[in-house]
Amino acid sequence: MPKRHCSVDRATKFIFETAHLPAASAKHQLQSLLGLSIAEKAKVPDAASFADVMATQVNQTLAREIADGTFDPFAQDAKLLVLGCDIMRRRGVESSVLVSFTQDTTRALRNLDTIPTQLKGLAYLLDAVNGGPSLIGHQSDSDLPPLGQSLLLADSAKIQQLCNAVAGVTLFGSREASGATDDLMDSLSVLALQKLREYDFILGSALLRTLAYLKSGDSETFDYAATYLESQQKDDGRFGYYARELTEGPDLPDADLDIFLPVAVSVTWALAEMTVPDLQVVAPRS
Repeated sequence: MPKRHCSVDRATKFIFETAHLPAASAKHQLQSLLGLSIAEKAKVPDAASFADVMATQVNQTLAREIADGTFDPFAQDAKLLVLGCDIMRRRGVESSVLVSFTQDTTRALRNLDTIPTQLKGLAYLLDAVNGGPSLIGHQSDSDLPPLGQSLLLADSAKIQQLCNAVAGVTLFGSREASGATDDLMDSLSVLALQKLREYDFILGSALLRTLAYLKSGDSETFDYAATYLESQQKDDGRFGYYARELTEGPDLPDADLDIFLPVAVSVTWALAEMTVPDLQVVAPRS
């Protein structure tokens, strides 16, 4: 695996500073908190203190948005909320909103006779952060969703679905998943580099993380990807230029928050997974 690049250090500062912009919402700050937690595990200087500050900031912003009716937890990414709840709790900050969401979601899944494939990743995550009786139990069907066609011909939504499934069922690489094949690994390597060349850094980074979770030994792909991503980083830590998106795309309230922040978090996470052996995103609760 390649050594950690200084690009991760610069990105960490960008992630922290961007989440303090006046327009930053709880969603943006939760993204930042996740990125900072990953950076801390990658031994980035100041990442731990940044994450401490952000945990408190998220709690305050959530309370404000709940009070004014602008935050609906069930309209958010469930895994991001559960991860955020766990990160905050481990830092001594408890959000009643996120705790309630995690508990309600756990109860809803526990009431199902069988956990559907698309919810298995969430169930594994909840098992890790909650402790106690397993939601998955002894279900023995394949962890990974059926591809239905060659992955190389799949659209971005289907590829992202597979990445999400692998992240969930492997608990971000901490457990093995059934259903992974050599052909799948080869396709993931090809697609990762293809998506980076297409400037889809979020999906490209997700594919790189997927390779890491499946214990790929493709160091050539990781080295090339890390070098390419570093070449696309600006001095302030953000990744990419996105000139066409900024001039031709739909109006965005704030490009730093809606484009560059999620990209920086996704790329930082991928670089950490590629360079930190046995990086543990979620430590199971005792």
